[in-house]
Amino acid sequence: MGKLYIFILSILLVACNSPEKQGVHKDLWTFSASNNDPQLDDLCTIIIKDYEGILQGLAKNDTADVFTRSKALILRCDTLPNSLVTKDTAMINLFKTGLVNIQDELQGVVLEQYPEELNMAMNMASIQLLHLLGEIGYNKQAVYIFNTNGKKADLEEDGLLWISFNKKSNNPYYFIENELVSANYILQEN
Repeated sequence: MGKLYIFILSILLVACNSPEKQGVHKDLWTFSASNNDPQLDDLCTIIIKDYEGILQGLAKNDTADVFTRSKALILRCDTLPNSLVTKDTAMINLFKTGLVNIQDELQGVVLEQYPEELNMAMNMASIQLLHLLGEIGYNKQAVYIFNTNGKKADLEEDGLLWISFNKKSNNPYYFIENELVSANYILQEN
């Protein structure tokens, strides 16, 4: 019986020591340049600008501003699909699904009352927006991806994400005035 325990323990040790951190960000988003549609890029640019407004409110610890801007973006996500002219139904469905996911996460932002939970809800909204941008192959502007822990390999550990059009950005989750953080990634095809 002792040999069986040693065998199981050795398997567990090998499994726990195997490196799985490589490409962690690949689980959060994939970029499909072949899906690019200039009209969807224009609509996503509007979403990103609204999203950046939410981040500004979060950085200032102004929850009223965060909630107001989140509600406005939820409404915008409702109306954007009505302005589509493209006939590619697969892309329209992909875009609509992405918008619904963003809306769901923004609903979570609006419902949060504590700073830690608000940060986590905003992180989830950031991930959904990033996922949408990757799925539709957004390439109108460079989209920079930031992480609070600053280590490329450790996105899943204490890694609150946010995106921006700028290479350097203030951390909206742990705001220190005038301290700019450099982007960890850029949204592009690998």
